[in-house]
Amino acid sequence: MTARFEAADRFFSRHTKAQVLAASACAVFLVGSIDALTGYELSFSFFYLGPVAVAAWYAGRRAAVFVSILSCAMWYFADLYAEHPYSHPAIPIWNAQIRLGFFLCTGLLLAALRDSYLIQRSLAQTDALTGLFTRRVFEDRLAHDIALAKRRKTALTLAYVDVDNFKQVNDSYGHAEGDRVLSMIARTLSASLRDADTAARLGGDEFALLLPDTDAAGAEMVLERMREELQKKFGQIGHAVSCSIGAVTIIDATALDGASAAVQAADALMYEVKRQGKAAVAYRVLS
Repeated sequence: MTARFEAADRFFSRHTKAQVLAASACAVFLVGSIDALTGYELSFSFFYLGPVAVAAWYAGRRAAVFVSILSCAMWYFADLYAEHPYSHPAIPIWNAQIRLGFFLCTGLLLAALRDSYLIQRSLAQTDALTGLFTRRVFEDRLAHDIALAKRRKTALTLAYVDVDNFKQVNDSYGHAEGDRVLSMIARTLSASLRDADTAARLGGDEFALLLPDTDAAGAEMVLERMREELQKKFGQIGHAVSCSIGAVTIIDATALDGASAAVQAADALMYEVKRQGKAAVAYRVLS
């Protein structure tokens, strides 16, 4: 059952809100048609909740309201078509209003739950200060990119970035200024990357980058330009900080001894840069 729900979630998540709304409206018409044809003795009110729930979860509040109203209207006309006998003509109108309230409450609650879920997921996946991905997301993306590189037989570059002399900024100017420096670095990293690339804050003043489909030459071009832009920004804010970067390019991912091997290699290169004077990029190719 769980697998079916996951499959349905993937299906609806791949479509736009307009497509989900259209599909939900079609489902309402289908349920309404069955409701009308089966007569008034069989109640189909519960089945209208399916389209309402899908619209609320995948298309938002407005879609939930629209589909709720449409569901109520379809139930009302199906009831009239079935010629349900009532003791008073106001009874079906009352029943329709009750159903509308039920549909609206269900749809709006689901839409609110979805919004809360997305906010919590975003908070779990992104660093609060910099807006970059967290370490956990980085590890997931690394595993995904390595698997993709194995299947496509393409290169993948992993880079570790550490801020030099960052403690001096915190000690001399306070943590608020240190946070400003980290935010500036994060913006510079993000602006230097493609949509398919990954930038993450691993913790403190350490960052990591993933560059899929990027060989050693491509990585050098991107990272040198990034380092120069960072140095320019550091000069503008007037702090004696820099970045040490260790970059590992994986040529044959099938020969890689797990993701940890690439992480350790990049981390070791970054510390080698620090030992040799900082403010530089070291490269290594894993084949």
